[in-house]
Amino acid sequence: MNKIVIKSALRHFPAAVALLASIVLISSASLYSAELDRPEYFKLQRLFPTDMHPSVTFDESIIASPVLDLSQGRPLVIVPASNGIIAALDGETGALDWQISAPTPEGQQAQLISTPAIIGNKLVILYQCLEKGVRTSHRLAVIDLTKNQLDEAFPVLVLFAEKPEVDGVGTVKFNPPTAFSHSAVKHAVKPGSQLGYLYAAFGNSGDEQPYHGWLFEIDMDAWQLGSGSAKPAISSVLLTTPETECPITTEYGNQEMICGGGIWTPPGPQIYPSDDEFELFVPTGNGQIDLARHDYANTIMRLKPGLKFDSGCDATVCANFNPANPDKACMASCKNLFIPRLLEGDAPLKPASGECDNKTFWECLAWMDYDLGASAPVKVDMDNGHSVLVQPSKDGGVYLIDAEHLGTQYDRLQIVDVCGTKADECKFGWMGMIVTQPVLTSIDVDPVVVIPTFVADKTHPAGLVALKIVLQEGQPKFKRFWQFPDPSSPEAVQAFRSHPSLPAIAALGKNEDATLWVVDIGNHGTLYGVRIKDGALVAKQVLKGAGRQLSFPLIHGNNLYAASIMPGTNKAMIEAYQIDASSE
Repeated sequence: MNKIVIKSALRHFPAAVALLASIVLISSASLYSAELDRPEYFKLQRLFPTDMHPSVTFDESIIASPVLDLSQGRPLVIVPASNGIIAALDGETGALDWQISAPTPEGQQAQLISTPAIIGNKLVILYQCLEKGVRTSHRLAVIDLTKNQLDEAFPVLVLFAEKPEVDGVGTVKFNPPTAFSHSAVKHAVKPGSQLGYLYAAFGNSGDEQPYHGWLFEIDMDAWQLGSGSAKPAISSVLLTTPETECPITTEYGNQEMICGGGIWTPPGPQIYPSDDEFELFVPTGNGQIDLARHDYANTIMRLKPGLKFDSGCDATVCANFNPANPDKACMASCKNLFIPRLLEGDAPLKPASGECDNKTFWECLAWMDYDLGASAPVKVDMDNGHSVLVQPSKDGGVYLIDAEHLGTQYDRLQIVDVCGTKADECKFGWMGMIVTQPVLTSIDVDPVVVIPTFVADKTHPAGLVALKIVLQEGQPKFKRFWQFPDPSSPEAVQAFRSHPSLPAIAALGKNEDATLWVVDIGNHGTLYGVRIKDGALVAKQVLKGAGRQLSFPLIHGNNLYAASIMPGTNKAMIEAYQIDASSE
């Protein structure tokens, strides 16, 4: 990425965060005391890179998560590099099996940030084409995994959309230079459809206005039968802020409550079964919440197939909606829209910088870049037949929401302190404290979620926070379970100082205890395995490279694969480890 725009782009551009590994982070391996070096339950054996199996390296970062291809009868790790190279590595040796480049117009470069989707023996990639550093188009292509080449049945699809402005006067057009595909490509199956539907989401590039949130629904059957034209393949489009005017008066476009609403969380929109075959929960980023203008930034939207959306808010109590301070009764009335808010008695968000001293909660979210849509929710089915959503927020809070009526907020818990103190300035306030998706399991009868946190200062503890979801007087509530590292230990204010990887969960060992795996990024990152039933450290491995922020570790059998980057050379690679689950 052009270094001239780093300051702006870092706010909403996970790719640029890779630069932090060589700027601000030190080796996390050097931070840990003997307490964390106690004998592990699992032993990790490096599969590659080793002297016998040197790693395949890539010239640019691996920002999207690796995915697993089992369609050829053996495990292949699909590596989507950010320069548009898609490679398949042997799952045991790391040897290159095949490689292909995303197709671009002559003289242009590909940029691939979104995690691809695997559908049987097809790999769907979403990427952007750049000419002299400017995005000219966003494209979808299909790779045939049996032939290791582009699938000619699916002509490369150039995304295009325009939607009427809320006032009905102008038109909002999908604008490639200010749109950016951060989120994973998602696939859903629908009865009557042979291949199903794809969902491609877009946020913004840096803070450059105008930007909005866009979500494309792609009918794969129509795409296969069509000629590559967008019209038959793009079955529906969602625009989160239908505004043609996005004027800014501050340094950063995201700091004003206008437009915005980018759909950018790396895990992408979440798809769950429902009576209508499936439903999508779509978290949106900073911008304007204004029900009258159909602006749905900083919310969770529940969509039906066809991207059908009706907020379900009570028009009477929402008649005088104030974007800077929404009415509580109005927010609670919304069936298909969640708007974040503090609970009665919650302390206001007050960064030590004083930047929110004269701002409402919603104004503070925008000003500090604490967008709700940085993280993806997870749906939890309770034993009483009720379902809830757990939604982390960049501001360090976690919300517990009724999954059937999104306006009902059962709980909000601040699980990590706001970065910075008067004496210890937050190095990167825009990063917030949470960008992730919770992992879900259960202990006894209680659902448990684990959420990685981070803090860019030297004062506040951060790491993994486990919460039980319990019933109190018939209402779901959060109950703190454990935190790793121990928040009272020195390690807790030294580790997790920047975005870690996304978390992955696996049940391994003789007792098949669920274990969470996460990489703390550093000059040499550290891979941790933490047992969920008690928060005990059961594995620790110093990586060859720095690891990779916001990328899911891939687990297949007893093998774990993690994207990484070598300090100094900036060569990207996959690191693979075999987890010996027989050790006691």
